Amino acid sequence: MASNNHFSRGATYEKLVGGTSTRLAAAALSYLPFSTYTSSTRILDSACGPGIVTKLLLSPTPHDVSVPGLPLSPPPRVTGIDLLPPMIDQYNQNIAMLGWSTADAYVQDSADLSRFGDGEFDAVVMSLGIFALKDTAAVVAEIHRVLKPGGHAVVTTWKTRRPQSIFQNAVEAMRSPLWTASIWEGWSEGEKGQWRGEVTRQLSEQEKATATIEMVGWICIAQKEA
Repeated sequence: MASNNHFSRGATYEKLVGGTSTRLAAAALSYLPFSTYTSSTRILDSACGPGIVTKLLLSPTPHDVSVPGLPLSPPPRVTGIDLLPPMIDQYNQNIAMLGWSTADAYVQDSADLSRFGDGEFDAVVMSLGIFALKDTAAVVAEIHRVLKPGGHAVVTTWKTRRPQSIFQNAVEAMRSPLWTASIWEGWSEGEKGQWRGEVTRQLSEQEKATATIEMVGWICIAQKEA
């Protein structure tokens, strides 16, 4: 996945993007045939991060997210993989705190699923991970390999990410590329004081008037040939 500079603190990542990514993941998961799933169903949460997809599958959904059939009962077997150890650490903390007795997690590259056999999973979900991967062809090939015949692949990615582009442009206008370090690392107090004004200058008039920043996602659903 991405570098450790980009996502190194699982808890912070979940707090920053959890709301938006949870809603997108929930919309994507709603296409899966939950009524056919049982306790023996196996789901791979690929590029799992701290476990946003797994939380939707196994824990009560947030008050602002409603997906018929979630959480799944009886719970299926869910495996989370992510290349970054801090993400798996956070995932494992969620296993303990939220009682995900049917979940496990591994540090693993989504482009190399060699620890799993052919046709091992009923569904593979990759939410907001594919844009950070180098070899997407290898990722897709591995997803296809580990899916059972008739299994489903669910992939989401961003079409529009205005918050990131706003922050990126603001930092570049002031100092240096965004994700090379913590945003304010090494900044003077004067530079920190300019941040709010520079971010505001990056907003369009409509964004200022509506206090709304657009984020649009793509959802891809595919079924492996039976």
